[in-house]
Amino acid sequence: RTSSVASGEPGLEAGPRIAVAIMAAGKGTRLKSQLPKVLHEVGGKPLLEHVIRAAVRIVPAHDVYAIIGHEADRVRAAMEHTGVNFVLQSEQQGTGHALMMAREALVGYDHVLVLSGDAPLITPETIGRLRNFHLEEQAAMTLLSADLEHPTGYGRVLRKSARSAVVQAIVEEKAASSAQKKIREINSGFYIFAVKELYRNIGQLSTANAHGEYYLTDMAAVLRQARQRVVAFKTADASEVLGGNTRFELAAIDEQMRLAKCRRLMADGVTVFFPASCVIDPDVQIAPDTVIEPYVQLLGKT
Repeated sequence: RTSSVASGEPGLEAGPRIAVAIMAAGKGTRLKSQLPKVLHEVGGKPLLEHVIRAAVRIVPAHDVYAIIGHEADRVRAAMEHTGVNFVLQSEQQGTGHALMMAREALVGYDHVLVLSGDAPLITPETIGRLRNFHLEEQAAMTLLSADLEHPTGYGRVLRKSARSAVVQAIVEEKAASSAQKKIREINSGFYIFAVKELYRNIGQLSTANAHGEYYLTDMAAVLRQARQRVVAFKTADASEVLGGNTRFELAAIDEQMRLAKCRRLMADGVTVFFPASCVIDPDVQIAPDTVIEPYVQLLGKT
């Protein structure tokens, strides 16, 4: 299973049928923008396109479903070239509601990976490991977690014990006790579900919360109640799960992507004198022994 991730070829042609659903319906109010959140660019591409690029390294594009809502036509037009499918969530009533809207599209699959359309640093390798762990654990729900130095604002993962994969609960910041707030392991908002168990139990979700929305996070408690196995897989690189909710966060993600591109180029024999000053897009190719001086911009497929 892992070889398909490493090689970049679509994996799991034989074996369980796996779909990817990407949450891309939100408005992104904190960006204060006319542009839909997932179309804001970092590292030379829209947020959503980075996530789609990672997804299609795991499954073929025809098994990827972007769940769109706010400015849906605009998002669809911008992403049409990727070859993925689109599911319309005309009223945005939360992440749980998004998967309710996608039931028809997903019900023929065995498992569904759920990714965030505004978290572009996620790698195919981590998605592949999450999938493999879920299948090995024979879980109904597996969530991707991460240890954050400053976990404030995130839901905390409560495990059965320190060494156990089993999740007892996800506690949101507002509901967490002072002891629970000291937990650094957070829920990233990336999941994989066994489709049959997901749709057998998704009707149990409630809107009895501050925003009156159906939260996918609550599926952990719902499935535990139904005596189903809920586990967590922790990524070693916490930065992978970070989303871009503000302009400042987008700038930080962009900087990280740009430096990573420069690092790869330098490893391949390119001299980059002042990497932090350069803007080099992901598809740019540069031959060894080329010298890139400060403040150079290389965009598109240069």
